[in-house]
Amino acid sequence: MKTTALSPEDYRNAIYLDFEGEGKKRDGTIPMPHMAGFFKPNLKGKGGKYSSVFFMESWKPVFNRFRHAAQLIKFSDYFEILTDELITNDQHLVCWSIHEPMILEKYLSPAVFERLSPRIHNLHLVAKQYARQKDAFGPATRTYGKKLEDFFAAFYTARVPYNLLSQGAAETCRRIDLACSRSQHWKGFTKRQKSYAKDLVKYNIADCRMTWLIALKVGNYFNG
Repeated sequence: MKTTALSPEDYRNAIYLDFEGEGKKRDGTIPMPHMAGFFKPNLKGKGGKYSSVFFMESWKPVFNRFRHAAQLIKFSDYFEILTDELITNDQHLVCWSIHEPMILEKYLSPAVFERLSPRIHNLHLVAKQYARQKDAFGPATRTYGKKLEDFFAAFYTARVPYNLLSQGAAETCRRIDLACSRSQHWKGFTKRQKSYAKDLVKYNIADCRMTWLIALKVGNYFNG
């Protein structure tokens, strides 16, 4: 796993990953994510293309709502395909923290993870270096405990912050699980249940975009 800054070209050529799921349980176990978001930057500018991947068959109603830019596929199958793509195209898989590599190592076969691991880039470590050198959080604060949205707000002070999930991603996933257990059709969801799914995807898009924009900032700084 690469932890030093990539070049601006490599950051632009990378694929950005963010998982959504229940998170760590009280017994310390981490369930497989319910979904992942992937963002591919455009050749120029700050925009790009986002897509969702849903791993739970029970989430088919949610997949059907977003199917124009989504897939419903087994976790291992998707990442085997993605690993081949990354190697063939000489790309990196950029994630915000150590959480994503931990999930990948836990739920992929050793052979697939061994091939994928050199392509994974933990942006958080580089962002902390940038924050310290730029004194992004002020003299009285450190990067410890700061979340993705905190780094983004500190690096892009003029931008309007992205919306957060009021009940958190883990609880939102549990509420969507309940909705899917009661209906396997999007039309069968209540208005509130539909909002859970829509808000989760919006939240995931925001996380992917923030990760990309932070990568853009630190890549230009360390390679300028």
